[in-house]
Amino acid sequence: MNAGIRAVRFNPPRGTPAWWSRHWLRIAAVMSMLVLLAGTHYPKLVIGTPGDGPDKILHFLAFGTVTVLVRLSGIARSAASALVIMGSLAILDEVTQEIPGLGRSFDPLDLVADACGIIVALAWIAALAPDRHGPEWFRIGQTRRIASLVLLLASPVNWLHLAIATALGAMVGGVFLGVAGRNPVVGPVTMVVVGAAAGGIAGLVACLESGRRHSTDRMDRERRCLDCLALNGCPGCETCGGGYQGPSDRRIPSRRIAMTATVWTIGSAVLLFAAYLLVMPFSSDRNWMGAAVRQYDALGLNFEMMVDAALLGLIGSFVVYRSRRRMSRLAARYGIECLRCGHDLQGLPEQSEARCPECGEAFVADSGAAHVAVRTESEEHGGR
Repeated sequence: MNAGIRAVRFNPPRGTPAWWSRHWLRIAAVMSMLVLLAGTHYPKLVIGTPGDGPDKILHFLAFGTVTVLVRLSGIARSAASALVIMGSLAILDEVTQEIPGLGRSFDPLDLVADACGIIVALAWIAALAPDRHGPEWFRIGQTRRIASLVLLLASPVNWLHLAIATALGAMVGGVFLGVAGRNPVVGPVTMVVVGAAAGGIAGLVACLESGRRHSTDRMDRERRCLDCLALNGCPGCETCGGGYQGPSDRRIPSRRIAMTATVWTIGSAVLLFAAYLLVMPFSSDRNWMGAAVRQYDALGLNFEMMVDAALLGLIGSFVVYRSRRRMSRLAARYGIECLRCGHDLQGLPEQSEARCPECGEAFVADSGAAHVAVRTESEEHGGR
């Protein structure tokens, strides 16, 4: 079924929810390209004042957003093709700004900001993509999450809800940083743009997560095909040949998920801070590193903030990627050893309300297998 999922994801039957989801995504991708080109070619457009122009940050955010839409809509069927399409668009965007009468000019730093936005967007898409290394039940769970998001995006009303949540988040974030974030270093216009971007992303993610949960309930209630999301998904979809698969009773304890994400986040922050402390003493000397730092500072605060955002985005995507890979390894050990202390559970007698002899974690016999499966006490009581 996994091979079929990949094929149908790009070519779903016409009229199915998966087809409508891709349809609206492609419309959003094309419209975002047009809005981007219109904004970058508006005659003599100046945002902010000298020393407080968030131009590079806007380039970073705009090209990152368009890259996400182009990739998810299937216009670019791979990360390489997305890189080519968006790289060509960035070059075309800068070259055409030399058209007489526009009052705009070619800026190589804009290309750097565009490239950073594209790379960060592709890094996050790769980090959140389904993991192919986990066991079947773990991969089915990832497929179900993607299917619920596809079902959510199949409705234009849901797109309106997402737009409203993003706009409200941008308003709240922009006002908050514009008022509370005033300082003598960063100008108010730049702070408003940064706050609006952070608030908009937070509002969008919150709305997507709540909508995904509702779509999951609807998908299970109507037993929709996980490939095309048609209603006749059980036992076999008559539209695309796929089918419906319900949720698995196997779950990784939530505390292990939180612990894994925390460890990778703190570890990355410590390594980054240690590297910063090692570099700083050499950057003040009269050597090539010090000269490079001075040239970098000469590029302006706006460019430096864009680079900081790109670095944070790449580090965040790496943390998410490694955490998800760690989750797939934990899932592969499910039913073989205790997910709390690592004690070997194979060969233990199948008893109800049994516990790990090492740490006391509750587990139950895994039906259909020779070993046992681990569950937390909260999951057991919740399942009853």
